[in-house]
Amino acid sequence: MSKGYLLDTNIAIAILINEINVIDFVQQASRDKMPIYFSAITVSEVFAGLKHEEQLRAEKLFTIKRCIDVTSEIAKIAGTLRRDLKGKGRKLKTPDALIISTALAHELTLVSRDSDMSFVQNELDIPILNIESN
Repeated sequence: MSKGYLLDTNIAIAILINEINVIDFVQQASRDKMPIYFSAITVSEVFAGLKHEEQLRAEKLFTIKRCIDVTSEIAKIAGTLRRDLKGKGRKLKTPDALIISTALAHELTLVSRDSDMSFVQNELDIPILNIESN
């Protein structure tokens, strides 16, 4: 059983722009007492694209309690994952590998809308939840 949700960067952005279906998901997770987390990689990716006036809202979203740092263990898993998938002909970018590895290491369900992440459940046995765009 999953210990909570790890939200991919595209879901974090959807929260910041108030996409109703993602906000509904977050509210339901709260009612279900399912914790929501972000990888430090997601924080970096989101902050790289923020306008100055959006920064305060993002800082409220990415609290210390919700953010999971990339440890050397997560980095090792990510590197191994990239190598193994490359051997199968699948390219995986380092940020995605680190996010996936964070979900794996912390037994979290990965929440994304990236269709490229669909292999995560079938090939890696990591639960994934896809939230479509409005």
